[in-house]
Amino acid sequence: ESDNSDSLEGFVMAHSIAGGTGSGMGSYLLEALNDHFPKKLVQTYSVFPNWERNQSDVVVQPYNSVLTLKRLTLNADAV
Repeated sequence: ESDNSDSLEGFVMAHSIAGGTGSGMGSYLLEALNDHFPKKLVQTYSVFPNWERNQSDVVVQPYNSVLTLKRLTLNADAV
């Protein structure tokens, strides 16, 4: 649909960075949007994990967050 648009301004994306689909697939989609539409704005609304001790549901949550933040800084215009 975006290819047929007359006045596409940009994209808005909401995702989690803690793990699962939000960090992995969300980061991939963000990178693909930036590659396919390099001049369009990409704004993300990111849900950050709870950083308190013993509150994490996923063991690799800190690693997912750091890797997702790297992709966010490279591919998003506003976080």
